[in-house]
This record gives sequence, structure tokens and C-alpha cells, in this order.
Amino acid sequence: MKLLNFRYTQDLIFGAAPVAVYLFAAVLFTANASANSGYGKELRGENTAVRAQLALLEKVTAPFASYEVAQAAGWNATISDCVESPAGGMGYHVANMAALDGAPFELSLLRPEVLLYAPMADGSMEFVGVEYIVPWTPDNASTPPVMLGQELQYNEEQEIWALHVWIEKHNPAGIFAPFNPEVSCPLQ
Repeated sequence: MKLLNFRYTQDLIFGAAPVAVYLFAAVLFTANASANSGYGKELRGENTAVRAQLALLEKVTAPFASYEVAQAAGWNATISDCVESPAGGMGYHVANMAALDGAPFELSLLRPEVLLYAPMADGSMEFVGVEYIVPWTPDNASTPPVMLGQELQYNEEQEIWALHVWIEKHNPAGIFAPFNPEVSCPLQ
């Protein structure tokens, strides 16, 4: 699987939001949210800042529980086949290419680069989570970017740093694990 070669932008993906929401998010980003081992399997009490960020992310992405709403909002570029491994699945990676076309790139809690959808038996798509992506560059080769207190993982094949966040479907492997054993792809 190879993701489309696209550039990133700082344009808002989710539209305008009240300044207070962004100030709240900025405060949370400055909080010390240390990295979790085990992909955040257990977000302990000291991770209140991460829990608050996840709650905000869930609220902002709630409309995308409807695949049709996501498509109408511009999330209509499926940039991968349904991804699955022995560890579980990721589903389909869906991007808003208009929002990703441009530069410069900057990680933002409220603007994940990708929405994750799992195919259902009835042919519908279930919103299961988001993925943050940072292109690999010589400048960031030795220092992984951090989001939600987690270091993004390097994907050598894609030449990206990536972090999956399973905000809509429980992941027994942990909220930040790359694969979810409860997600699968249809037999082809």
C-alpha cells in the first residue's frame, strides 16, 4: 500500500470554531502528557490532559460518524485499500485532499490528516478513529513528532510518522495502537 503523495496545509479541515475551543486546546497541548507504554492501553489518572484532548477530539469529529456527512464535508479521497494485518485492521484511510493541498504542515489536535473507516457487513462504513501524519524529512529523522503525549511511529514504506487514535471504536491493544483487533477487512 502506498499513500498518495500529497502536501499539507494549515487550513482548517473542520471549519470555523470558537476561539475558546482553540485556546482550550492550546492550553492542553502545553500540559505535560508523558508518553504511555503499551499504546495508551490504560490512560492513568496522571493523563488528565490527554483525556481532555481526546474528549475534545471526539466532540469535533462526531459528525463524521456518518460516512455521507464526511464525504459531503470533503472527506472523499480514499487513500488506501482496507488495511489489515495479523494484529488487526486499520480499515480505509480517508482524507480531505483540498485541505491537505498546500504548505506549511503543522500537527493539530482538531485537524487530523486522515479519518479511519471500517467496512461493515451491510456495505456501510463505520467511523473508528483518526490518524495524524507527518512526512518524514531529514530534519525530523531522529526526533519523532509527538501528539497526545505519544511519539508518532515511523512507517518506512510510506516515509511518514503516524499515530492512530481509536476514538470511536474500542481497541483492546490500546487507544494509540496502530492496528485494532476488532477491525477487519472484507475477504477479497
